Formats: sequence, C-alpha cells, structure tokens
Amino acid sequence: MIGEKYGEIKKVEEIINFTYRGLTLLIRDTNLGNLDSKYEVGMILRELGFTDASLHRGGLLTTHRMAILSNHYADLQAYEYGTNWGLCVMDQGSYFKVLDQYTIEDKTQITLLHLPENDWEIFGECHTNVDPKVVNIIRNDFEKSIILAPAPELSTNQWLKRCSYPIGMTDEGGLFSIKRINR
Repeated sequence: MIGEKYGEIKKVEEIINFTYRGLTLLIRDTNLGNLDSKYEVGMILRELGFTDASLHRGGLLTTHRMAILSNHYADLQAYEYGTNWGLCVMDQGSYFKVLDQYTIEDKTQITLLHLPENDWEIFGECHTNVDPKVVNIIRNDFEKSIILAPAPELSTNQWLKRCSYPIGMTDEGGLFSIKRINR
C-alpha cells in the first residue's frame, strides 16, 4: 500500500533514511497537565508555530519533557546573547510523529520524531524497526537525566514561557489539522 502510493519501495526507503540519518535529541520541558493523554503513540501532529527546544540536558523543573528527534532544525546558539539556552528552532508548520510516552513517578517524557516537510504522510502508515531502538535510547537518557539538577539556563521564566505551550494542539487540547496550509 505504501509502495503503491509512493510508486516504489526505494522512494520510501529514501524518505525513511533521510528522516533518521543524523538525528539530534532536542529537549523542551513544559507542564502539560492532563494534555499528555492527547499524545498517542503513532499519531502525527502538526505544530502551527515555531517550536523552540534546547540542546542542553539536565533534570526537569517541570512535569513533562518533550524529547524531539530531529535532523533538520535551525541551530540558533550563535545568535543567543547571554541566555545560553542551546536554542534550536523547528519551522512553523512542522510535522511530528509520537514515538513514545514514558512516565517515571511524577515526570513524563513524550518522544517526538520531527518529520520531513514533504512526504511526512508515509509515517502515518509505516513503522520502522529503528523506532523501538531509538525509544529505548531516549528512555535511558530520561532515566539518567531526571536525577540531575535542572540546567540553570533552562530554568528561567523567559525560557519556560517560550516552552509553555503544547506541541500540535491548542492550550485547551484541540489538535491542529495536519492538512497543509498554503503559505
């Protein structure tokens, strides 16, 4: 079915290889409340705004961590002036696939795969043997990080405000349409 839609299996393999090659773990800590129940493994999300995240790791000051795996984000660290956030930004209209939700005590991590702008649709139909391996690595990282002190740079009101909204939905939990909006 996927091969028919995309013409050939080789094209699907190219898209998957492009998406997984050179992934970087980006962190976005927030307080989602009960919105975490909206993030179902396998679902595709679309964020209408820009998505801020950090290359820095540390413990959680918040209740939730969005662990974003991406290879096509803008690294804006060179443009930070005294904030040292390790700022990375994903473009408005980015697509994400929920790979995992993992809770330890009162802390929850939601793992998102940042999908390519074009051809993101195949990820709604396909599952790779890479996903469980990646999820295991990200879970292990989370287990180690929750015992650490929060990174001071990511504990400021300014940073926490930048990361306060959920990805792919309104503050009330209404999911954004995944249909492409002409820009």
